[in-house]
Amino acid sequence: MQGYYSVALGVLLSVAASIPARAETDLTGKWVGPFNGVQVEIPLRPGPFGWESGEARKSQGPRFIEASLQVDIELQKKGLAVGAWTAGGFKQRFVCAQINQTVWNCVDGGGRASMEVTSATEIKLCYLDNREGAQGAGCALLRKT
Repeated sequence: MQGYYSVALGVLLSVAASIPARAETDLTGKWVGPFNGVQVEIPLRPGPFGWESGEARKSQGPRFIEASLQVDIELQKKGLAVGAWTAGGFKQRFVCAQINQTVWNCVDGGGRASMEVTSATEIKLCYLDNREGAQGAGCALLRKT
């Protein structure tokens, strides 16, 4: 009799373990942490009449950036999220779509980000920036506050 219960319990636990977890991590709220990135200036090309100011322009070398990043996720529903990020004097709204259980793709007015949920209180965010005259990339490890 005891063997029968052990087999039944084993089968029940095996079936429960094979069901994929559907619980979404709640991303709403504030996430903060250090952001490390690099920005490269893209040299502008002169127009058909040369440079507007009359002088050729030189581009600067890569610029490394360290900043405190705050991400505020305002709404999360059915694999979609809306929020804003702030770093220094910059603030930008973004939207995200969930790709799988732990990865989200996000976009704002000047670039794209991938967000990986590493735990219920920690996310890794990597951003690719493509604004006028410069391109950049960087990552941050953010903790929920």
